Amino acid sequence: MSDDVDRGQEAEARDRDLALQHAQWRIAQEAAKDAPSATGLCIDCGAVIEAARLRVLGGRTSRCASCAHDAERAQRRWL
Repeated sequence: MSDDVDRGQEAEARDRDLALQHAQWRIAQEAAKDAPSATGLCIDCGAVIEAARLRVLGGRTSRCASCAHDAERAQRRWL
């Protein structure tokens, strides 16, 4: 019986940790999505953000195209 309780508590702790990580991720996404990159470097991978991307978005991006795509896919999974 106690093994079942322990497993249940561990599962609850994992779920709580995942929910907290997701909430922190969403807060960070909201804070960063409109913040332009002052350095021209991607906040996720550190690569130089493509000049064409910066030009098209008026400099208002903080991610390279690849990381922006990955971030959008990750966000859709959580919606």
